[in-house]
Amino acid sequence: MISVTSVKAYIRQVVIVGLSFTSFIALANDSNSPAPIHLSIKEQPSVGGSFERIVSAGGSITEIIHALGLIDRVIAVDSSSLYPLKAQSLPQVGYFRSLGAEGVLSLNPDLLVAARGAGPEKVLQQIANVGVEVKQFEQSIYTLDSWRDLVMEIGEFFNTVPAAKTLIKKTISNIQAHRKSRRYQPNSLNAIALLNSGQRGLTAAGKNTMPDFLFELAEVKNLASNIDGYKPFSQESLASQKIDLILVPHHTIEAMGGKEGVCANRSIAYATAEKCHVYTMDALLLLGLGARIDQAVKELIDQANEIHHHDN
Repeated sequence: MISVTSVKAYIRQVVIVGLSFTSFIALANDSNSPAPIHLSIKEQPSVGGSFERIVSAGGSITEIIHALGLIDRVIAVDSSSLYPLKAQSLPQVGYFRSLGAEGVLSLNPDLLVAARGAGPEKVLQQIANVGVEVKQFEQSIYTLDSWRDLVMEIGEFFNTVPAAKTLIKKTISNIQAHRKSRRYQPNSLNAIALLNSGQRGLTAAGKNTMPDFLFELAEVKNLASNIDGYKPFSQESLASQKIDLILVPHHTIEAMGGKEGVCANRSIAYATAEKCHVYTMDALLLLGLGARIDQAVKELIDQANEIHHHDN
């Protein structure tokens, strides 16, 4: 007797071959995209806790899955999933915004879990059409309430609600403890998070971003709060400010010339008055709404406390 699992695996192999053939034909015809695949497989809704072969696309989502004790079920991740360390040893399926159906399906997963914004949409549909559950979680609203909702939603989906509640309680308790360790007055220090520098100037993290959320939790003033999202910041405006702390994600600091290169920027040199304090932070801590918000807040407050100590 042939099992349902064997049938599904066979169908996925057929689709993989079909995707490869379609891509070949598309290239031969100089087409921009392969013809859409339309399959229909009816299944009973799956219970989140029953998934055993998970592909996780989105660094923050992978972090939370790990924190809920599910990382051993993950068989592959996207390139933004750098934590925990085990994730770096798993097969990669590309970046979560540019996934390929063939690469995902070749791993024979039963679930693709992703951050909202993963895609392309037609690839997600191709993956779903062969019986792989596709579940996306919203992570674009940067507040403590939204983070709590995200953790609970993942916990409910995977039937790990107790672990989700424990993570939330521990994280909020740690944040409160870290805030009590603050030795500076609220919003008395000015900070900015820079992502890169280019021909258009310095790209900073404004409101509605993860760095802005961390600044709020640490009670540090974000000098780029007058812009929305990640955008070039006026160097003239920057030069007129007083900057106490500059945050840079670790994966971009070299491209910016290292700490010395950041401090050598003319506008930053004016704004720091030769007291240029650059702190490089793990990119997922600084930019991701993951399971380590308390650690990110601690690192930020520790840096702010150090600056306050040196200036007083």
